[in-house]
Amino acid sequence: MNDNDLFPLLEDALRTQVVSRCRRAYHHDMKNGLQGIYGGVDALIRAARADKPMVIPLDQLVQFVRQAISNHEAGLEGVLNHIAPEGDPSVEINLAELMVELARFLIADASRHSVKLRSELSIPLVTQGNAARLRLAFLALLTEAIDSVGTGGEIFVRGEASETQVTIVIADTRPPGVDAADVFDSISNRTVRAIGWCCPR
Repeated sequence: MNDNDLFPLLEDALRTQVVSRCRRAYHHDMKNGLQGIYGGVDALIRAARADKPMVIPLDQLVQFVRQAISNHEAGLEGVLNHIAPEGDPSVEINLAELMVELARFLIADASRHSVKLRSELSIPLVTQGNAARLRLAFLALLTEAIDSVGTGGEIFVRGEASETQVTIVIADTRPPGVDAADVFDSISNRTVRAIGWCCPR
């Protein structure tokens, strides 16, 4: 087996591990899309049972439910693409937006572990790459950090840019002696592990 054969196998194994680890987050995302449908159906039921016309016209309620269903279908398509992405050629990616999206995706998981996610991503961090692979890589790093820092831990995401590359730095507090390195002056009194990920501009 050569590197060309091994890499896809390792990528598939990592994706399986990350998807399993993020099962709760994916479940939360899928349930979110149902809230609008439930609300619309409840409104339709109340309208059907009402003795007098409701403030909101019936056709407007029906349109609301249809839109909620479309939104839910789009959400399911997004989850499916994250779990089993189709061919994803090199495209322009804003890494700052990607990291914000991943932080939102993992916020409930982090809260469950009493871990705080903080970020400094105020500048555009645009690169070219395979969006599905970059998302997988950063998702793996963030979930590993959540699992490693322990209760009350913190994760910091920072972005940097030069003329030739953009860099995402993921730093986290974790028990002493676990791959430690000082990164941010503001947390110099804490043990910090950091990983920097560079991409060409």
